Amino acid sequence: MSALVRGITPDLLVSQVKNTMPYLFNPSSFEELELGKLPAATVIRDYDLQPQKELSHFEYFRLCMCAHLLSCATPTPTDVDNQIRKKLWPKELPLEVALQMSDWVLEAQLWDFTLVSERYSLGVKGSDWENVVLGGHQGEWFTLAGAAYCALLQYVDQKARLKSAQIFQAISEEVRKHSEVFGSLWRSNQGTECLKACANIAHNFGDLDRVMDMWELPGDDPLRLEFYKLTVQPFNTEGKLRSMGRLWVAGELYKAEIERSSIAFENHRHFALRKPKCLKQYRKLLIPNGPFFDNWGTQVAQILGVDGGSGSEALHEVLDALIHGWARLPKTVGYGRALSGIFKVYPELRSERAQELKAHRNLIEMEQARFEKKWNDRALILMDDIPSRAKP
Repeated sequence: MSALVRGITPDLLVSQVKNTMPYLFNPSSFEELELGKLPAATVIRDYDLQPQKELSHFEYFRLCMCAHLLSCATPTPTDVDNQIRKKLWPKELPLEVALQMSDWVLEAQLWDFTLVSERYSLGVKGSDWENVVLGGHQGEWFTLAGAAYCALLQYVDQKARLKSAQIFQAISEEVRKHSEVFGSLWRSNQGTECLKACANIAHNFGDLDRVMDMWELPGDDPLRLEFYKLTVQPFNTEGKLRSMGRLWVAGELYKAEIERSSIAFENHRHFALRKPKCLKQYRKLLIPNGPFFDNWGTQVAQILGVDGGSGSEALHEVLDALIHGWARLPKTVGYGRALSGIFKVYPELRSERAQELKAHRNLIEMEQARFEKKWNDRALILMDDIPSRAKP
């Protein structure tokens, strides 16, 4: 087992998690945020409290997987994607270890990632889907499930076949959840929520496509036939509509122009927000789906500001990051909405930054309700139109 390839050392990996989400390692914050309900958090904290000199291959995979799932919604996620998606599933991996890893992946489908993310939607209240989460973490889970499925194809043992079938079913169920949650929002004319959901749908199925490509999964494999390019191709090879066309509509909505921007433009990697270390200190400041950043900006101001002053040094650091980041992404509007949220709490900061933001004054001063209504209404118009474009 020691000959199997590994990447980053466990100690360095845990230190990276500690850097991007220090509240995980603070006993009072850990308890207050109820992070003990998330197995991934427990794995990382347990290792930090009692580092092990030697980890089995499964234990190393589990540590990498947990670190990635915990940190992927933070400003600086760990970089072990390729390891958990491919490198840690080599052909020479004993089947029993591959099955153990696969079972851990299946367990993760049930974890509550809302504890460590703000990028998620729920189905419509009153529907069967009101408590079902559609978040960006499901995309990370798709890549793990896809990797396990593809890796198990390397074995001829019946145990591998049965486990891959179980994983296929789990992926199928997750796809159905995506379709139903988005469908419930669409039927209820919740355009803004559909926009947030489509950001996660596009991300998640892009991830699933990439892991199939990474493993060079054959074109006639059932997983590829059923789920490849779901947000790009509305019909299957037999001309039948896939997932009622909803996921394709979400994919088209993601790319569509809205107010000279798009959900695709708005949900970039937020490199500008990696610089302010203060944003890493608080669970409440995790970045939500763009461009709906008003409430996030208000939270930033309330948490980082100083009563009776013009804002703390930390708040000014975030302001600088938002302004400079926006200058590099002129087609986006989300950072402007974050600034609007900050200025609600500290209106004097608007005057201080007036010259820098002169060209964006109208957007920043627009009321949140009006801004979100414009995006909501445009989304509903687009969703009325997009289905007519589908061609088998």
